[in-house]
Amino acid sequence: METNEQVQEQRDRLVEVLESLEKLTKRQTSIKFIFLKGTIYGLGTVIGATLLISILSFFFVQVFGVNIIETSAIENIQNQISR
Repeated sequence: METNEQVQEQRDRLVEVLESLEKLTKRQTSIKFIFLKGTIYGLGTVIGATLLISILSFFFVQVFGVNIIETSAIENIQNQISR
């Protein structure tokens, strides 16, 4: 059977764990944390999509000789900008 001292140690440890869980929960539900998490997720998505598109473009040009971005499309964009 457990002694009173052991029971008290278990209670103290339980209180410590609950307090740390409460701090963690407060931090994860704060507006600043949510904003930072969303910003990092969005940035990662943009970087990943950019890499994927560039790798696929390179692959199609090398294997099939197909330019995804035609030179005429680039010229049209340059003409629109110069107007």
